[in-house]
Amino acid sequence: MKKFLSKILIFILIVATISLGVNFVYIKRDRAESQSIGKFKKIPESVKVCNFGSSHGLYSFNYEEIKDIGTFNFALSSQLPSYDKRIFDCYKDKISEGAVVFIPVSYFSLYGCDETETEEFPKMNKRYYQILPPSLIKEYDLKTHIYSKYFPALSNGGDLFKILAFGTKDTVTRKWAEKATDIDVKRHAASACEDHIFKNKFDESGKRIVNVKEVNALKDLINACKEKNCTPILITTPFLSEYTDEIRRRDPAFFDDFYKQVGNIVEETGVSYYDYGFDERFVHNYGIFMNSDHLNSEGAKMFVKILMDEVVHYGKSDSLISG
Repeated sequence: MKKFLSKILIFILIVATISLGVNFVYIKRDRAESQSIGKFKKIPESVKVCNFGSSHGLYSFNYEEIKDIGTFNFALSSQLPSYDKRIFDCYKDKISEGAVVFIPVSYFSLYGCDETETEEFPKMNKRYYQILPPSLIKEYDLKTHIYSKYFPALSNGGDLFKILAFGTKDTVTRKWAEKATDIDVKRHAASACEDHIFKNKFDESGKRIVNVKEVNALKDLINACKEKNCTPILITTPFLSEYTDEIRRRDPAFFDDFYKQVGNIVEETGVSYYDYGFDERFVHNYGIFMNSDHLNSEGAKMFVKILMDEVVHYGKSDSLISG
C-alpha cells in the first residue's frame, strides 16, 4: 500500500512539475498577452494624464515624449465603456486629483447586443482575471480565474503548442510600427466597417441596437472622474477618410445617430467632447496610420501633442492639469 501511495505521490509531483514548467515557458513566450496586460503592473503612482478606450484608445495615445508627468494608457483592444469604468474603479487611486482623463468613444462603443452574448466574449474576458478583482469581472467564474491568472497555459487550448514552439510577438509594438501606405486601405476600411458598424449591432427587425448598458457605463465613468476631481474629456480619435466614407456609404444615417447619442451624453453630464474623426490633419495622412482606423506610433505621438496643446493647454497658465 505504501509503495502504491508513493508511486501516486511521485506521479502527482511529476505532473505538477511538468505543468509548472510548461506554464513558466508559456508565460515567457506569450509576449502578445504579456504586452497587452503586463502594462498594468507598471502604472505610475501619480497619473496626471491618461486614457481609456478600445483599440482606438490603445493605438491613438503615445505618451513617450511626455516625460515630466505621470501618464498611462488604460485602453485594451475591443474594450467597451463598461470595462473602462471597472478599470477606473480598480486603479483610480493611481490617478491624481486634477488629472485629465481622455475617454475615447469608438463608433461601435454605444451600439449592439450585450458583449456577454457574443461568441468572442469568453476569450476576451479572460484577460481581466489578471488585472481586476473578482467583484469587477463580468460573469466571474472561480475556475476560469485560477487557470487564467495562475495557469494560463492550461487554459489556452489549441494555441498552446504553437506558442510554446514559436512564441507570440509583441503585437502592439509590431503593429504600431506599420504604415497604411503598405496596405489596401479601402479593403481594410470595408472589413473594419463590417466589424464595427454591422456585426451584432442590429435586432431581428433590422433596427440598430443602442446599447443602454454601455451608454450608462460611459455616463458613470464621466461622473466617477468628476467625483475624483479629475477632468473627463470625451473624444473621437482620428481616422482615414476611407474608413468614415465606407461607414457613410454603407449606412448613411449612422453619423446622425452617433452624434445624437454623444450629444445626449454631453448634455446630461456636461463633459467636453472633441471630434478628430474628420480632422483634416489626419484624414489623408497615410504615413501616420497603420490602417484605416488606427494611428501608428508616430501618428499617436502627433495626436497626443495636439491634445496637450489644444485641449489640455499643457505648460500654459490655463492648463487643465493641476499641481
